[in-house]
Amino acid sequence: MSTWTSKGAALLVALTLSACVEGMVPTGSAPRAIAVAGGAVVATGPAGYCVDRTAARDGGDGAFVLFGTCAALSGSAAAGQPGKPAVLTASVAPAAADEAAFVASFPAMARFFGSDAGRAALSRAGRAATVRVGAVSSRDGVLYVNVTDTAAGPGKAVQPDYWRAILLARGHMVTLSVMSLADRPLSMAEKRGILDAFVARVRAANSGPVAAG
Repeated sequence: MSTWTSKGAALLVALTLSACVEGMVPTGSAPRAIAVAGGAVVATGPAGYCVDRTAARDGGDGAFVLFGTCAALSGSAAAGQPGKPAVLTASVAPAAADEAAFVASFPAMARFFGSDAGRAALSRAGRAATVRVGAVSSRDGVLYVNVTDTAAGPGKAVQPDYWRAILLARGHMVTLSVMSLADRPLSMAEKRGILDAFVARVRAANSGPVAAG
């Protein structure tokens, strides 16, 4: 169905609660991609970004993946990193809607984000008062949301302003976020550019059939 149900709202809340950024720890081996949701979805970042395996979570109710620069996570400058690094996250959860129904639900999603419940879900402190939702737009089956969250969270300090993208991939709802560290700030335009590259990379990685287990 194309309406935004309470079940869908609860799922979106669960995805948004992964907004806090944990500390990235060098692992010596940082993969550029990881299969989650029983291998159904591949989470991968733009060039120069790798998976922080110490922060990755994957279970029946969804998955969360944190991306940092490959150089920082591997402990080797030779692994590469982007010119202006950011902190990236991907959340993946099952979705009951097909592509058409998912896109049709975008207006209801936007209304939810603007509500007290939606802003509280986006808040790192769980308080609607810390969050302001800015521009909300959609393009080519992706919903883009500009968020400002003034609440402090655990782990590394990040700038209040960040971008989110919500899309469907292989029957799963994928939420991608791009934040910048407080001590290495990026403009919103720079973060949006990284997000666009993030969306393109995830879509490309999930464009083919699901690999057999």
